[in-house]
Amino acid sequence: MPECFISYSNQDESLAGLVHSELSRHGITAFMASASLVPGQHWSPEVLNNLRSSEWVILLASRAACSSVFVNQEIGGALLASKKLVPIVWDMSPTELPGWAREIQAVDLRGSTMIELQNQVSAIAGRIRQEKTRGLLILGGIILAFFAFGSDN
Repeated sequence: MPECFISYSNQDESLAGLVHSELSRHGITAFMASASLVPGQHWSPEVLNNLRSSEWVILLASRAACSSVFVNQEIGGALLASKKLVPIVWDMSPTELPGWAREIQAVDLRGSTMIELQNQVSAIAGRIRQEKTRGLLILGGIILAFFAFGSDN
């Protein structure tokens, strides 16, 4: 089950690959259609299942992505399911994002270097790990409380 889903236009596949590699380097399991699907898989249900199971969605929000029917469907699904959405822009201003994403703080990579991209993705990976750790600690506390309460009865 991936922790993160990368939504992107096929025109931005090389950037998506860099983001996917950087997340993987930081121990984050990410779904990226072209890297995660295997020949013969029915891609539509796989994309939907991975979107559904991911807590985080990274939107590689280029002009091409924002005009893609598939990307818009993925992001609509992410918003309806209250996923943590992180738009990343590089060929347009964050103010040009479609209405549904304009209200979410975007990572603005216009004019950035490869190092800056890596640093931004590293920061996102850190947030994902931090929230995952917090969730595991809460779950552990609940389990301990359950056993402690259960042993008293």
